[in-house]
Amino acid sequence: MKLLEYTTIWTKGDIYQGKVMLCIGILLLIAALLILRSHHELLKGMLIPLSLALTLLLGYGGYLTFTRNTHFTNVEAVYKESPAKAIEQEFEKAQKDHDAYSKLKPIWAILMVVSLLSFFIFKTDYLKGVSLGFVALFFIALMVDTTLHYRLKPYYETLSNFSLNNNL
Repeated sequence: MKLLEYTTIWTKGDIYQGKVMLCIGILLLIAALLILRSHHELLKGMLIPLSLALTLLLGYGGYLTFTRNTHFTNVEAVYKESPAKAIEQEFEKAQKDHDAYSKLKPIWAILMVVSLLSFFIFKTDYLKGVSLGFVALFFIALMVDTTLHYRLKPYYETLSNFSLNNNL
């Protein structure tokens, strides 16, 4: 039952992060509505990237919140049939996620730096706002991936130990 205990801890963490992302998304939605009412060109330029950040936070946050319980139920069902198969499936999924998070973090950081540099290149307030909005978007994406990866690492290491030792 160790696999199910570790899977429970991991899924509860993802569900909690999804809820936090939804809350931040709602706060960002309120900020976007206030920006719509303002007359500042810099803030208006930030609306497009902020709407993408809203999509990320609300969409992926909702996905995490509402699908991780189902994921645990599926793992539990497979575990009852064959513990080795459940470990193998979870290890493959965790390995794919680990690889994706490892590759995406530097990409988000590079895009954040490029957006920040473009802020100094652009002359109009609107385009400066767009570049600042993209800095915020890529920062949010970096934070989301970093926290997901941080929580996945112990689960991934545990699964790799299960796979190596056939410890069910």
